[in-house]
Amino acid sequence: MENSNYANAYKEVLIIINNLVKEDYEKIPKEYIDFLKANCNEDHDFKYDNSKPFAEQDLLEDTKYILFALFEKFGATETQKEKIKSYITYYNRNLEEQKKKTYEIMKDKRSYFNLQNQNMQEEKQMVKYIDKKWYQKLIPKILKIFRKN
Repeated sequence: MENSNYANAYKEVLIIINNLVKEDYEKIPKEYIDFLKANCNEDHDFKYDNSKPFAEQDLLEDTKYILFALFEKFGATETQKEKIKSYITYYNRNLEEQKKKTYEIMKDKRSYFNLQNQNMQEEKQMVKYIDKKWYQKLIPKILKIFRKN
């Protein structure tokens, strides 16, 4: 499944980069284009509509990732590369903060449930039953009879 997704994405990338301006197309090394051609799914049906903006094209997620990587590596200016790098740093930092918050919440929940479970275990402990001797049982009954009178 994944290989066919990549093969379909390679086909879409080839079609898109064939629609690039000649200067942009030439920035991409021939080895990359040859790799895409060798591994693409020729049967994948994809039509690039030049009348639509790029954002409205019906692209696979893998296609978007590949195009972004090609742009970052070969098409972006130095200022664009710096912006991309700062965004990725910002995104990763926020992702780590979210992970920490989630970890703290889960840690609190886990400790709460462990405490509850521990309390339940204490409640479920066996009670030691002491069997009274026959005369120990009889004395309170006799006293009860005399108290009634």
